[in-house]
Amino acid sequence: MLAVMCFAACSPGVQKKVKIMASGKIAVDEATKTVTLTPGTQHNEADIVLSEKDKGVTVKSPEGENVYETPDGGTYILNLKTDTLIGNMVNFGNSGAPSSLTNEQLDQIIDSTQQLINGQNASDEKKTYFLLPKTIKKLTSNTNAQLINPYNNIPGSVSVDKDGKTPEIYKFNTAKQKRETLNELIIRMGRNTN
Repeated sequence: MLAVMCFAACSPGVQKKVKIMASGKIAVDEATKTVTLTPGTQHNEADIVLSEKDKGVTVKSPEGENVYETPDGGTYILNLKTDTLIGNMVNFGNSGAPSSLTNEQLDQIIDSTQQLINGQNASDEKKTYFLLPKTIKKLTSNTNAQLINPYNNIPGSVSVDKDGKTPEIYKFNTAKQKRETLNELIIRMGRNTN
């Protein structure tokens, strides 16, 4: 019984990780879990690790001070960009990328992407996200999850972790980028943009 109590007292408790994606400069004070945002156009990001007792992240900006709560353990994303972030969990699968798509599959991709851009297809169950500016969202209980920002590509290959599992990776784009990519796809495929 004493050993169990000692282990509980020494364990780190619930861990929370917050990935901040911002438009402008950000300065992080790890001790107070405070972020100071200087608005701008350049993309910047930072990671903050919170303990169980930390309620969340405080953001100070010219608009004032806001607290973004992190109620339980896991990985969160905090959108301090001036645009909506649209993202999803990357499914690496076992079969690789298909060599071709049917018209029906292409129509389904276009339709679901248009819905996601409009915030209609986002869900925790599907691991798809529509994150308005100045909002925070818990993505997963896995604190080892990786988040890829709008300006980096998904890795071409990944290695399994020590447990033999595929890593949990989430890719985010701005709504503007997603619209441009969708329009390029529609034009390339000779589709009607209605």
